[in-house]
Amino acid sequence: MADFTLQALNDEIDNDPTSQGYKEVGGEWKADQVIVDLINAQDLKIDRLNITANELQTTATYDAYNNLSIDEQEWFQILATIGSGGQSGTGIKVNADLKLQLSGRTLTSNGAAGTGFDNNSWWAPADDQDIAPAFLALIEISGSRAEVLWDEGATISPGQVGAAANL
Repeated sequence: MADFTLQALNDEIDNDPTSQGYKEVGGEWKADQVIVDLINAQDLKIDRLNITANELQTTATYDAYNNLSIDEQEWFQILATIGSGGQSGTGIKVNADLKLQLSGRTLTSNGAAGTGFDNNSWWAPADDQDIAPAFLALIEISGSRAEVLWDEGATISPGQVGAAANL
């Protein structure tokens, strides 16, 4: 992810690379609040930055965990340790491997949902149709264009739009 700057916001609004509709027909920027509403609308998909050990543990069922291989169970336990503050204290970083193993899907891309199928996950065939979608819902969430550009939780204010317009 790129760091948020007023210049990056200006470029997003001016270029409108995904046709969000930030400008009037003549090319002038729409009102600050209109742009804020467009860029903060939760109509895209993003992957969360982190999940917690509690989320990991409460999403998996005993049967699904029990049907994993010993190595997969060990990896799951390592994740739970990391997610509860064992090494980083910030949870388990969502990356391509984690999402694929738990949900069978690739990472989101530019606001589009990840691709794949439940059976691409590591869960046993008896469990994957129930557990993979549960993990997908945990990891892949609704997000805004601002979050696609500047990470989960990013929001833009009217003041930021006004300041970006003055560059």
